[in-house]
Amino acid sequence: MNQEQNDTPRYFQVTPSGAYYATLNTQPEPLRALLLQLLSADTHIPYLGSLLQKLTGMDENEAQALLDKALHHGFVDLSQNPDPIATGTIEQLLPEYLPQLADGRVLLADDQGFCLGQSGFDSEEAEAVAGMAADLVSMHERHQGLLNRHLGLEGSSWALVDAVGQSELGFWTHHVGEQKFLLILEGMPHLNRQPFVDLMSVLIRRYLDY
Repeated sequence: MNQEQNDTPRYFQVTPSGAYYATLNTQPEPLRALLLQLLSADTHIPYLGSLLQKLTGMDENEAQALLDKALHHGFVDLSQNPDPIATGTIEQLLPEYLPQLADGRVLLADDQGFCLGQSGFDSEEAEAVAGMAADLVSMHERHQGLLNRHLGLEGSSWALVDAVGQSELGFWTHHVGEQKFLLILEGMPHLNRQPFVDLMSVLIRRYLDY
């Protein structure tokens, strides 16, 4: 039942898994497009059938089927009290968000090796780690055919692991339009939390053109 038939207001809320899926790659498909639309909004979008059709460009039945798919995968919630939408510049927000994304040190870089922000590294370390991240992106692109088509591996993230296979330093690649960003996370990652959604939303609103 959509909100036009329900007196209780509900709003679209992208979950951490939805934000991860939206930025996993740039392959165009309706579910990813819907998630990017929701993450790019600077106000909460109410759950209305008419708005859902406008967002998806689909008729009523197709749009609802797509939303049902997003709900089934846990990519979207319909919340009466959605989390506040992040406001402010990336420079203002990174010091708040980055420390919450892992147990250890954290760095956000682009695919050219530029450090956008970091927590716990000194300046020389941050510059070197951002450069290493750019090298990993280049290496992945060179071997993408082998990884994707022959080995069936769709991911684009890499990690240094310890003797039992746990990540000591992970390089998580996220795609925003033509831009690639890498989250470098030391220790246990916490991408299942709202600060990750907020970070992806801020990046999408700044770098994704509609």
